[in-house]
Amino acid sequence: MAERGQTNIFDDVIKNDESFVIVVQEVLDNNGELQKRILREYPSLDQTAMKNLFVHLKDTYTEERHSENGTYFDITVYTNEDYAAENIYAHTKRYKNKKEWTATSK
Repeated sequence: MAERGQTNIFDDVIKNDESFVIVVQEVLDNNGELQKRILREYPSLDQTAMKNLFVHLKDTYTEERHSENGTYFDITVYTNEDYAAENIYAHTKRYKNKKEWTATSK
């Protein structure tokens, strides 16, 4: 499978046995305050499972309806069990009333 998108700065440092976590969230607008609601969490994925699941989730949430106050769906892939910004491997959003996802590295 050919990789498309931006070059991922982690590609040259990812270990063969690296584990990944995918978190799917919906971001809600509650009177001007954005709040995140976790919809799904998939821990302990190897690289193959992560890539396959990431594609599947993008397909699934392209058709998913947002809640009444939902502004966008957010899919984030972390390079380990720690949900820290420096561990983000890929990140994409789909805004309400749109069918396209924002650009991501994977």
